Amino acid sequence: MKKSIKVFMATLVALTLAACSNENNKKSSSTETKTSQKSNISKKSEKAEENSESSSSSSSSENSSSETNSSNQSGPQQAKVTGDNNTQRMAQIAGALKYFLGKDALVPTKAGINSGIVNAYYTGDGNNFSVYYIKDTEGKNFNDPSLKDKVSYITFSKKTYGSEEEAEQAVNYISGESEMGLPKVPLSGNVNATLNSGAGQRYLHWNSGKWSVTIHGTAGKDPVPTGRKVVALLNNAYLPAPDSRGAASFTAGSGSGNQKIEWNSGKAVYTIKGSNINSLIELAGSIQK
Repeated sequence: MKKSIKVFMATLVALTLAACSNENNKKSSSTETKTSQKSNISKKSEKAEENSESSSSSSSSENSSSETNSSNQSGPQQAKVTGDNNTQRMAQIAGALKYFLGKDALVPTKAGINSGIVNAYYTGDGNNFSVYYIKDTEGKNFNDPSLKDKVSYITFSKKTYGSEEEAEQAVNYISGESEMGLPKVPLSGNVNATLNSGAGQRYLHWNSGKWSVTIHGTAGKDPVPTGRKVVALLNNAYLPAPDSRGAASFTAGSGSGNQKIEWNSGKAVYTIKGSNINSLIELAGSIQK
């Protein structure tokens, strides 16, 4: 009997210990599961934050790019021109042109006007451009948008051709050989021009170095006085040196609007147009590289 009780008690203790062991195993397993779940939740949260930061960074970059593009598409940049006189203003305009068109761009440094304030703006690029000079009552920055509504007194332009031969042929150069036999008219001590008349038109022409100079007298207008004036102006203003051809063509009488100087340089032809001969020759004579 005693032996049976002892066996029963031993069995009961063993069962109790096994139950406790199972309970501890369950708790440990439950703890590990919760810890694993917390770890997974934490990782998911970190990934979500990373994705949010990446999306925010991308959005910020896109906005910055959009602002830059918008700024680039806002139109030509302006440059401050604050000179107290036209000599200073032309120097600042020349600096702006070299900045926008390239440091080797040809630029005028004299305004060619005795009154008013010179302003300017340009269109194009280093290969093909037009610069518009405007006589105004108040100073504006270079490329000020309001200048496009005003009339320029001089336009300075460059056009690039496919070859040097094309550029050379584009200059309206007249050779003296084509005027053999025409009467000669003395304009100064060493300049004699040929005079070609017909149908109410009179043309005075002479060559000087690589330059061809023509004065057109319309409706019977005598071109000789204008020719003598041009010779005197050219004695004090040296025109740019062409590669092979330069042509200056003027119309007798002021305000005709048909005054032009052009010359070739490499594949390019430079042209200056205006209505006033004095302004045209002074500005052309101030062109520097």
